[in-house]
Amino acid sequence: MPRYDVPQNIGKVRVAMGVGGKYTVWNGKQGKHEFAIPCRNRKQAEEIAKLLNSKERPKEIQISL
Repeated sequence: MPRYDVPQNIGKVRVAMGVGGKYTVWNGKQGKHEFAIPCRNRKQAEEIAKLLNSKERPKEIQISL
C-alpha cells in the first residue's frame, strides 16, 4: 500500500479524472507544487478529499489500491 506525505500548504483538494480514467485527488496546481493521489474509484477519492480538506489533516496517508 503506497504512502503519501501530505505537505502542510496543500490547499483545497478536489476529485478529478486522471490519466487512464483513474480518479485522482488533486490540488489544482501544476509543476513543483502539484499534489495528486490516484485512487481506485470515485468513492475512495471523495473520502480522501474530505479527509484532506478537514482541519485535522494527517501528515501522511496510506492508500489501498
